[in-house]
Amino acid sequence: MTAQTYPVRRVELSYDVVDVRTRYLRLSTGQVYDTLSEQGLKGRAMAAGIYPLVHTMKVAGPAFTVHATQTPTMDSVDVRLGMVGSMFEGCVQIRNSGGNLNAGHFGEVNATAARAAGCTGAILDGSTRDSSMLIEMGFPTFCRFRCPVESFGRFMVIDYMVPIHVQGVDGLLRVDPGDFLVGDNDGVVVVPKDMTLSVLENAERRARKESEGRAQVADGAHPLDVQDRIGRF
Repeated sequence: MTAQTYPVRRVELSYDVVDVRTRYLRLSTGQVYDTLSEQGLKGRAMAAGIYPLVHTMKVAGPAFTVHATQTPTMDSVDVRLGMVGSMFEGCVQIRNSGGNLNAGHFGEVNATAARAAGCTGAILDGSTRDSSMLIEMGFPTFCRFRCPVESFGRFMVIDYMVPIHVQGVDGLLRVDPGDFLVGDNDGVVVVPKDMTLSVLENAERRARKESEGRAQVADGAHPLDVQDRIGRF
């Protein structure tokens, strides 16, 4: 079976991905999460334990969702590589793991193919292997653990660009194709697709206020006086 066998699935986005991604990368996950909370959405972060392979790695981009499961099958059909034709410039791959704990879920070959298709990073609600190679490649990769075990006969990707669920801070968190993902050394935040721009603009305002308050406190102003002047920061 060849890559052409797999359907091309895309999501319609109403913004310039490169521009929006660049702006989100200037923000912290804390700023994005707090902005979501202010806009009425709490709990939009993945559960503790998912961090980048290197603390300086960051990701930001629309979600390319990947659904996977535990399996004992030795079927040679490899959806992981066939789905590459649906990836798009600036996307971030996010995978669930079906609870699997005994295999590596994403490695150097996956990253090489994804990067060539325009993918800018990977978020794994599970594990990676080839971690040293991923670090050397400079491919931003977030995971819960690392494992050297080949996934063949233990774990497999079964679908892509469909709604998935990952572990969230308040239970299972749904991620839809095109939701905007932001990750840094504190973890990963998921912004609903239709709120991508509003959250970005409000988070940027929050960041400017934080910078202003921080500068005033550094110059000797009392934090409570600064808060009285500019509001909570």
